[in-house]
Amino acid sequence: MSFKDAVREAPSPVDKAYQAGKQALKKEHRKLVNCAETRRITGSIDLDSTLTKVPEYASKPRWDYGLGYKSTTGLKQAIWIEVHSATTREVSAVLRKLRWLQDWLEENADRLNRLTRLANSDIRFVWIASGSVKITPNSRQSKLLSKSGISPIRRHLNLP
Repeated sequence: MSFKDAVREAPSPVDKAYQAGKQALKKEHRKLVNCAETRRITGSIDLDSTLTKVPEYASKPRWDYGLGYKSTTGLKQAIWIEVHSATTREVSAVLRKLRWLQDWLEENADRLNRLTRLANSDIRFVWIASGSVKITPNSRQSKLLSKSGISPIRRHLNLP
């Protein structure tokens, strides 16, 4: 199943949020995602903006973007990207967003969730630092991040 088809099976209004390539990403965020072969990025959604207008989700800690990606072996996947400041005090906010996204996928978007599980764990959920990374090593927050399986990357996601 393609990312586009999986998005179309998601609940409204996400089902209409699909855009080709990286077009759903805000202009300033598109340059943060690079791919050796751009056609491997099969589509995108701005999950945050799409769900802002839904009363049920308006005050929830929403994740930013979903990205369709075809691996070098041809495996179709979903990758989730959050662009957020990366300081010790913001770790809990990003982890709340991650938990919300994982729950939302599990409860509302089975096909997108399946495509997500097909992605390599190091690119499944990506936190791109919107500036420099300032997370105190050996802090409680650093340990929480380690357990969660995500950590902020500096400035760019580079896909093969």
